Amino acid sequence: MNILIDINHPAQVHYFRNLYKELIIKHKVYVTCKKVPLIEKLLNAYNIPYLTYGEKKYNLLSKAISQIKYNIECYNILKKYNINIALGSSISNVHAAKFTKTISIVTTDSDLSAIPLAARFVYPFADYLMTPDSLAYQKHPKQICYPGYQELAYLHPKRFSPDPTVLDECGLKEGEPFFILRFTAFKAHHDIGMYGLSKEQKWNLINYLKNYGKILITSEKAEPEFSSFNIPIAPEKIHSLIYYASLLICDSQTMTTEAAVLGTPAFRCNTFVNKLTVIEEIEKLYGLAYSYHPIHYNWMIRKIESILNTENYKKLWQEKRSKMLQEKIDVTAFWIWLLENAPNSLEKVRLNKVDFKEFK
Repeated sequence: MNILIDINHPAQVHYFRNLYKELIIKHKVYVTCKKVPLIEKLLNAYNIPYLTYGEKKYNLLSKAISQIKYNIECYNILKKYNINIALGSSISNVHAAKFTKTISIVTTDSDLSAIPLAARFVYPFADYLMTPDSLAYQKHPKQICYPGYQELAYLHPKRFSPDPTVLDECGLKEGEPFFILRFTAFKAHHDIGMYGLSKEQKWNLINYLKNYGKILITSEKAEPEFSSFNIPIAPEKIHSLIYYASLLICDSQTMTTEAAVLGTPAFRCNTFVNKLTVIEEIEKLYGLAYSYHPIHYNWMIRKIESILNTENYKKLWQEKRSKMLQEKIDVTAFWIWLLENAPNSLEKVRLNKVDFKEFK
C-alpha cells in the first residue's frame, strides 16, 4: 500500500511519527509539508524524509492563492506515487484526491464551528472525516470516530516514557517545582479574531509564579523580553519536560491536551474557551485541565493558587489520568489497523462495528 501523510502543524509530526515508523515496515509512506522551520526540525529529528510544497503563507488572501499551487503539487504526488490513502488535516490531500482513486481521510479534533473555513471548503470533499468520539455529534456523512485523543497517538503509556535527563538540561532536580508557560502566535486561519494572554498578563503570571518555582517559557513568536526564560532543550524533548512540570499555563489548545494526558495540571487562557469539545471533555469529565477567557484571568490565578496549595496534587492528577486512560485507546494502534485494512475497516468504523477494546 502507498500512503501519503501531510503535516500542517508541528504537533502533527508527533501525531503521525509512530504511525509512520510502523507503516514503513510493510508499506511505502510519503510525508509532505510546507517549509515551516519547526516542522522540518522535528521531521529531521525523527529521521522522517519529506517533500515540501514551499513556504507557508499566513495572510488569508495569499493562502487562498497559494492553495491552488499546493493542490496541483499534491495531485502530481498522488499520481506519481500511486497513493492509495492520503491522511492528515490537509486541504491539498482532500482536493487533489477528488481527481484520483486515492481515499482521503482528513483528521481533526476541533469542532467544525471553530474552523468554519475548513468546515466549508475541506471536510465536505473528504472521503472520511476522522475525529475523537467526543465530536461524534457533528455527524459528517462519512465521519469515523475513536475513543481517544490525537495526543494519545504519541503520549499513550505504550508510546511514551518520560526522559528524566531533560531536568538536568534545564538545571532542575527531580521533584523541584517548575512551571511551563506556552504562548501561541494565533496565525492559523481559524485563529482570526481570537487571542490569548496579553503581554501584561504574561508578566503578571511570571511575577506570581516565580515565588513558587522556576519558570520556563516556550513561544511560537519572537518575544525577546522573555528570552531569559527560554527552554534550553530540543523541541522533541518538550513532552518529558511537561510530564515533570508542576503546572502548564498557556494559551495553546494542543499543549493543554498534551499536559492533561500526561497527568500535569493544565491551565488554558484564550478566547476558544467553551468552543472546543475535546478540551471540554478533558476538563469536565476527567478534571485534568482548566480553561478561562482572558477577561477572567484573575479567576485563573485564584484556581492556580488553589492547586498549588493542594497537598500531593500531582499524585491526584496521575490518578485522574489513569481513569482517563482506562476509557481511551492507543490511538496509533487503531490508526495502523484502520489504514492497513482499508477500505473495509473504514466502513466498519463508520457503521460502529468495531470493538475498540483490542486497541487498549
